[in-house]
Amino acid sequence: MLKTTNKRIGNSSILENLVGNWNLERFYDNGAKVLGTANFTKIKANEFEYSETGVMILADGKEMMCTRKYIYKPSLSGFEVYFFENPEKLFQKINLTKEKNGSLSAKATHFCVKDVYASSYKFFSDRHFEITHVVCGPKKEYTSKGIFKKNKEVRKKNVIS
Repeated sequence: MLKTTNKRIGNSSILENLVGNWNLERFYDNGAKVLGTANFTKIKANEFEYSETGVMILADGKEMMCTRKYIYKPSLSGFEVYFFENPEKLFQKINLTKEKNGSLSAKATHFCVKDVYASSYKFFSDRHFEITHVVCGPKKEYTSKGIFKKNKEVRKKNVIS
């Protein structure tokens, strides 16, 4: 379970737990899906880079490579997600709440001109979380659900010969 004690979560502890490699499955309501990997890397004291690489498989079976990057920064009640661009532009501010079952959750919104991203973040353990985006507007209309499961790290044993 996540190592937290407060009803509200702050500082970089949640982001520290995310560092590493994750298996990613993202499902879209139009039948498309993304299969790939995501990686969180600490790049500065209070800055983490999120990068993903995968294959998007469309409903008709066509495939294409896809990539995405964001910058994550801790905040007093969770973290903030920024687009990977210069200058930085805020995507969403995540205010985490600890649920009775020990999981963490948050809801966030992003306005992209006239399109609205209504998102939910759910952290079930140090090894599993989900992000859902419901996007509505004149240019975009879809729902995506990303399921992230942490890769098991293989520890090398010291071999003495």
